[in-house]
Amino acid sequence: MPIMRVVKCPSDTLALTNLLVVNAGDFSADTRHVIINDAYVFTVYPVNGFVPGAVGTTKMHRTWARLSLNQEIHVEPFAFGPSGSAPRFIGAMDVEVRFLQRTMTSAEEYDTEEMSQLFRHLFHDQVFALHQPLVFEFHGVNLYLEIKRMTVLDVNEIRDVKNIGELASEKHLQAAATSPQQRRQMVCGLLFDQSVIQFSKAPDATIRLRGAARASSARAIIQPDFKFEDMGIGGLDSEFGAIFRRAFASRIFPPGLVEKLGIQHVKGLLLYGPPGTGKTLMARQIGKMLNAREPVIVNGPEILNKFVGQSEENIRKLFSEAEKEYKARGDESSLHIIIFDELDAICRQRGAKSDSTGVGDSVVNQLLAKLDGVDQLNNILVIGMTNRKELIDEALLRPGRLEVHMEIGLPDEQGRLQILKIHTGKMRTNNVMGHDVDLDELATLTKNFSGAEINGLVRSASSFAFNRHVKVGTMAGVSNDVENMKVLRDDFLHALDEVRPAFGVSDDELQRCVQNRIIHFNRNIEQILSDGRLYVEQVRKSTRTPLVSVLFNGPAGSGKTALAATLAMESDFPFIKLISPESMVGYSELSRINAINKVFTDSYKSPLSVIVIDNIERILDWVPIGPRFSNSVLQALLVLLKKPPPKDRRLLILATTTQKSVLREMDVLDTFNAEIRVPTIRDIASVEVVLKELELFAPHELPSVVESLHRDGVEQHLSLGIKKLLMIIEMARQDPQAKVEKFLSSLYVD
Repeated sequence: MPIMRVVKCPSDTLALTNLLVVNAGDFSADTRHVIINDAYVFTVYPVNGFVPGAVGTTKMHRTWARLSLNQEIHVEPFAFGPSGSAPRFIGAMDVEVRFLQRTMTSAEEYDTEEMSQLFRHLFHDQVFALHQPLVFEFHGVNLYLEIKRMTVLDVNEIRDVKNIGELASEKHLQAAATSPQQRRQMVCGLLFDQSVIQFSKAPDATIRLRGAARASSARAIIQPDFKFEDMGIGGLDSEFGAIFRRAFASRIFPPGLVEKLGIQHVKGLLLYGPPGTGKTLMARQIGKMLNAREPVIVNGPEILNKFVGQSEENIRKLFSEAEKEYKARGDESSLHIIIFDELDAICRQRGAKSDSTGVGDSVVNQLLAKLDGVDQLNNILVIGMTNRKELIDEALLRPGRLEVHMEIGLPDEQGRLQILKIHTGKMRTNNVMGHDVDLDELATLTKNFSGAEINGLVRSASSFAFNRHVKVGTMAGVSNDVENMKVLRDDFLHALDEVRPAFGVSDDELQRCVQNRIIHFNRNIEQILSDGRLYVEQVRKSTRTPLVSVLFNGPAGSGKTALAATLAMESDFPFIKLISPESMVGYSELSRINAINKVFTDSYKSPLSVIVIDNIERILDWVPIGPRFSNSVLQALLVLLKKPPPKDRRLLILATTTQKSVLREMDVLDTFNAEIRVPTIRDIASVEVVLKELELFAPHELPSVVESLHRDGVEQHLSLGIKKLLMIIEMARQDPQAKVEKFLSSLYVD
């Protein structure tokens, strides 16, 4: 009888058996299970005298099978295999439980082992399917059960019933079936004496369970179709690996195993580094990588509020959903990700602010309490981002809070190549990029570029390509061949002149220091450069001296700054910065200290760095009248000159001074590892070399000029800085008719 009518179960007692009630004459005596509408399998209970052609159902049956009372349905006998020869048994089953009446509460704690024994006894030899709901009476209370996971075994897989639990755990628990096609391929099996029943509390349930099961399978926290290259982030492969190992590896293992280790998951990580290196992008993409809730992204300043207590309330709201779910599901709750951008805006060192409100300190205290307070959460991951790690309160950075500190630095050459491929992907796909563009070459030329700056470089190159197709005489029209536009190599080279990296080498400042190039007027200059190169190699190669400081001492205008700048640029270190008095005009003492400290702090982010400190006594505000100097700046410099760089970082300091005796009195001289004396020009032969190099005089004029210098005894009192000599030469060059007289007279006056 394939067509039958849906009616109510005849009694409350039968309703608790999870059986479909049918008339004994509707099916053959050996029919134990039926399938409804080719999708839902149930165990039947034949009753003499029951309505023929009807099936007695409970509300749970109708909800599960999507049935209505008096509905006509298709019902047929069901066999597990061909001719019923291969029944399938339930090896393990994970069941969520709550009170049937949602509003009910009870102080009783229900023993899940007792529940399992009673469940197997009451429902022995019944068929159950994945996601099937049912009512289960326990201790006089009706409970609502739903089957969440199930392992089914063939009869030939059950060789030793004593090890059925191990056999079931070896097989993957079946995933949830959501589509109609999946539901038709029903995962179902027969309950028998050795089936493993694991009970766990349903979300938002008020029931209390003792010995509640925890998921025995590894949780798929990573999206199955996730690929790193799809994230649009280049050059951060090693950082991603470290973040996954520290923050996510423990979360993919079963909670039971993690509990055996006695550890808690990492609750927070801090991404820090120079601006534009991809911290914010990485944090946002982590949410796409994880099979978790949508991340909550918070800009630091948005937390602050002018009303008393509202800032702290904003922090509590961020954690409210995670707290609610953790109370309901414990370690089975899903992962909640909270991303703080510009973390230093709200989590600065407590007591550092001068205002009297104390709001900043209260926000830090509230965040500390939520991360690792008395009521600990184990289902949260807080990701903080900042450019100024040193400003963040140290209590927030300890283990148990933001314990993973990941520096997102400037990409290396391979990383820059990945970033270039990402940002030029559409150009290459759509054949808009010229064939002469070599991304490997651009990766080499973009040293010290951040990811954001490489993106800006690509935009700048595109603008040059656009400009070639603008109609002459107008900025509103484009040429007719715009469809053939391509971004060429020259466009990228022009863009390199326009877009400069904010971090790294002070090219323009250093080039100005050596605009007249180094003139080897005597052997001392070559010796100075040779010794300087040895110090550069010492920093590059030696593991015993990560910090080397060298002082160039000599009279004013002797070329100290040019020599130091030349050595710095020759080193080809990733980070080269110049600290000069000219860049600090108008600075207060505090601003000057902060500027100097920032240069040193930035240098610690690079594996190899050079800092050139020009005219150190002028930076200290020293003047001979008085005398006076800035003690605050002096103390800051003394500390920074002696402070070793972090592990695996190396720093070369090149400083210049004209007042060696003053530095000795200030105890600055002893902070330098080495000193190089830069001499002035003291002989006519050196003057002749400079004159030849700069070609002030014609070859037939130079001998007579040199002879005049010898004849007038200039060498006896000659002590001239190369900078002063260059000034005299260029002044004399301006009067071609009397350049000899102008040169000699100026030299004698000097």
